[in-house]
Amino acid sequence: MTYVRMNYFEYISKEAGDELEAQYIKNAPVNFPDATALVFLRTGPTTASLTSIYPDKDTFEKAAAQRKKSIAGVASKIKNVRLEEGEASLALIR
Repeated sequence: MTYVRMNYFEYISKEAGDELEAQYIKNAPVNFPDATALVFLRTGPTTASLTSIYPDKDTFEKAAAQRKKSIAGVASKIKNVRLEEGEASLALIR
């Protein structure tokens, strides 16, 4: 079953958010090649919601190490991060 991770970021500044948004857009497709969908939603000057969808939990778990590494590399620019994950009842992508 489709597995989804939703990340909610609060950055230390608008500039940090701008920088990390640009990095994510450039690197996420390479860093998470098995994702069915990657969505970066800037919700405010210092906040964003990132959603990744995987075909199953095993594929999701394989991406977890890369996610951890990516966040560790920019931790000084992140004020807070919260994540939720689980099986999706619906993940419609057209």
